[in-house]
Amino acid sequence: MKRILFSTAFVCVMVMAANLLLSTPAETNPSSFRGVFSGYLSSEPSNLDPARGVDVNEASIQAKVFDGLVRYDEKMRLVGNLAESWTVSPDGKELVFKLKPNVFFHDGQALTSSDVVFSLDRILDPTVGSPRTWVLEKVEGATERMRGESDRVAGITAVDDYTVSIKLSAPFAPFLCLLSMPACYILPSGSASAISDRSFFEKPFGTGPFKITERVRDSHIRLAANAAYHGTRARLARMDIRIIPENMKAEMEFESGNLDMLQLYPANYERFKSDPDFAARITDVPSLNVFYIGFNNQTAPFDDVRVRRALNMLVDREKIIKAVYQGRAVSANGSIPPGISGYTEGSNGLEYNPEEGRRLLKEAGYSKDRPLTFDLYQRSSQSAFEITRLLQGELKKHGVVINLKPMEWSALKDAVSKGEAPAFYMSWFGDYPDGENFLFPVFHSSNWGSGGNRARFKNEEIDRMIEDSVKIQDADRRSEAYSRINRKIAEHAPWIYLWHASESYLTSKKVSNMDFSPMFFCDNALTLTVKE
Repeated sequence: MKRILFSTAFVCVMVMAANLLLSTPAETNPSSFRGVFSGYLSSEPSNLDPARGVDVNEASIQAKVFDGLVRYDEKMRLVGNLAESWTVSPDGKELVFKLKPNVFFHDGQALTSSDVVFSLDRILDPTVGSPRTWVLEKVEGATERMRGESDRVAGITAVDDYTVSIKLSAPFAPFLCLLSMPACYILPSGSASAISDRSFFEKPFGTGPFKITERVRDSHIRLAANAAYHGTRARLARMDIRIIPENMKAEMEFESGNLDMLQLYPANYERFKSDPDFAARITDVPSLNVFYIGFNNQTAPFDDVRVRRALNMLVDREKIIKAVYQGRAVSANGSIPPGISGYTEGSNGLEYNPEEGRRLLKEAGYSKDRPLTFDLYQRSSQSAFEITRLLQGELKKHGVVINLKPMEWSALKDAVSKGEAPAFYMSWFGDYPDGENFLFPVFHSSNWGSGGNRARFKNEEIDRMIEDSVKIQDADRRSEAYSRINRKIAEHAPWIYLWHASESYLTSKKVSNMDFSPMFFCDNALTLTVKE
């Protein structure tokens, strides 16, 4: 099954606040909430349906309004959310969740197992058209449900009002990670009619720490703290999220005091960092990403592993990192970022080695009289231009000619999906902090094209290694398996592995106690406060 990942960088912090159990949905002690956080998104969330969302701007609102069974905290630890506990069978094929009692949707409906069954089944319902069916494809009966051969998925059942069983067709150790994703947020089954005609998602409600109180498309979304939240309540009274597509306008609004946070990019980072007043309020956050130059491994010249390995060795990553990121990135030795299971330090044999790189190119038939020449497809953004021009200049020193082909993001994705791009500058942002998410989606042969395997890489041995690794229940042994796979893929050099970059945020003087997370849809600010 092909996987589709969130595609757009987001610029608004996600506050996942949690609070003490309450026995009723009543708004108790609202006076404890103080301050208004002013944030922004780079585009209007077109779809607030968790099952149908594909954009991180959408996920940023969904994460405030809804909850899942489990979530990642600010330290990337998997913890219960709507589930107070769970068990996994010895064979890894059944997970049983005990729900928290006395959890209420924003409209006062009580959460029960039926809401969980309804919400998860809906992801697989072919009439919904979810792009995230892969999240639950390992569930028993998922295939039949997706084909419309059954009216519900067999493997997800309510044992009682507060117990849910999920049976898998085969062991899949990272399954709990998948349940943390926005697609698996829980909706109220009592509002099924409105959900079915999608009117519900203009101003949806869930069990989350914030309620949408006002929404004006292409303008703003206003959220109020949920005083009846089932975990530790947010300290904020309200969040005002504006829609600001232009980076320059966002900068102006921040400097004018109208925004409380600004996401920084390579193009503006140094300007703010050089100002002592701003520098003290910048936070650099390691992110679950890998930046790379992908090759179409099925067409010349990139069907020759010597060419792919040579280009890896001709790129001085540290030089570009210093020039573009001011050191806020680390060189990649594979697809798995540091701190994630399967990451290995040290060389993968593709480090900067221009002498060996030139030798391999010569062996592959390229020379001064016959230079390696190719088109590099890229997004038409300032940051992409800055990086690809540096890469172009570096490789030119070694007789490699790159023609830059900038285009809009949708056109770039389309060209890559169809195999029309011989080489392309892109990145992969993980959905969850498990090495599998940086192996299966991007290198398994089942994910060619519109899936994550944009390089059209195919290796039956590696396919089997990936498939076997996810059956390993022991976390340490599974991490070792991921590491072996990561090194094995590097031997084939399907990409130029570039770097893992940090995300950088600048906060206003009013903001304090903000905890950032590497998870792009879980930028937890559990203790966030804003001075009134």
